[in-house]
Amino acid sequence: MAKITAIDDNSIGKEIGLEVGDELLGFDGYPLVDILDYLYYDDQEEFVMNIKSKQGDVVEVEIEKDVDEKLGLTLDESVELNVMPCKNKCIFCFVDQLPKGMRDTLYVKDDDYRLSFVSGNYVTLTNVGDKELERIARLKLSPLYISVHCYDKATKKLMVANPHGAELFDKMQYLKEHGIQMHAQIVLCKGVNDGEKLQETLCRLYDLRPNLLSVAVIPVGLSGHREGLYKLQAIDKDCARGVIEQVEGFDKHVGGGFCYCSDEFYLKAELPLPNYDSYGDFGQIENGVGLVAQFEREFDDALQAAQPTDKQIQLDFITGKSFCEILSGLLERAKSKFSGLQYRVHAIRNDHFGESITVAGLVTAKDIIAQVQEPCGQVVIPANMLREFTTTFLDGMSVEELSEKLGSKIYVSGGGGDVIKIIGEVANE
Repeated sequence: MAKITAIDDNSIGKEIGLEVGDELLGFDGYPLVDILDYLYYDDQEEFVMNIKSKQGDVVEVEIEKDVDEKLGLTLDESVELNVMPCKNKCIFCFVDQLPKGMRDTLYVKDDDYRLSFVSGNYVTLTNVGDKELERIARLKLSPLYISVHCYDKATKKLMVANPHGAELFDKMQYLKEHGIQMHAQIVLCKGVNDGEKLQETLCRLYDLRPNLLSVAVIPVGLSGHREGLYKLQAIDKDCARGVIEQVEGFDKHVGGGFCYCSDEFYLKAELPLPNYDSYGDFGQIENGVGLVAQFEREFDDALQAAQPTDKQIQLDFITGKSFCEILSGLLERAKSKFSGLQYRVHAIRNDHFGESITVAGLVTAKDIIAQVQEPCGQVVIPANMLREFTTTFLDGMSVEELSEKLGSKIYVSGGGGDVIKIIGEVANE
């Protein structure tokens, strides 16, 4: 239950006589768990509100309204989504591989089906029982993003160190039968869930169509801080090529648009990335599936629309090792419109997490400071180096602090189009 702290004028809540201080117990006889209950029923036309007045009377209020009419209630903080902690001990968990001394929030492990619905977080469903499954179906919390990893029950138990991991496909079948759509990911660990086990997993996931919308296969990330953890092998070039061949072959067999390897697999395999059109609606973009293709498309579209100039432009671009060559090629292409463009691309070696980590999103400010010598005064970094909705790097340093230490103005690029926009801004200064 939650106390009502405010009621909008001209709202359903005001019309039916609710008062500040009343308590919302639930809807249709179901207890109020969190804000998702309220948001769901606020969009319904007919339901029963269970209310406890501030005088202590418990009443049922029948509501009939149009979909666009709102209850207009503000509820106290008890309805906020307090994160459900992860109960697994995954052999590949990146949180367990973090060095000491970083922000406290980075060490928090969540496995919350509600955040999967709200924010697209991937969850294992190991802490979801019958009660939660019924709630997901009733509130139509769809789509959900589910970490699958393996169908084989013994392997799955090994990978998540939780016996409830073996129940996953039964839960996904329930979600399918109740109309919930899903996306899935497989963290590929060499010698653990690859080969025949990967093939079986893809087949079982395909059985969940059409509700299972897509599958991303991503390589395990191994930092340099794995002391005492399960011995895992890095994904090398030959392994990456084998996985790509297997996943692409399965996808072609089932008609396409179902399962994808992340961009990182292609970079490790030293193979060309698929073209833009092969990614459909880019439903797995947050898993690094199609990021490069999207970046290139945005870059080329913005470049085509840009006004030519021969003004002298000097920029330092900072990225991870895996994207360096691609970015350099694109910047050469930009000279067709910006003939005076001079640039350096700094591929930052990841000393903080370990050299096997090559993606830009895990580069720290301290590594940038140590490796970028005498920048030209204008530096471009990608937005994914920063914590979402902030200007803070993983090691806690801010963009402003980095700017001061480098003695340079820093531009933050959100994608390929932003790179062209920044080049144009510098040209016009």
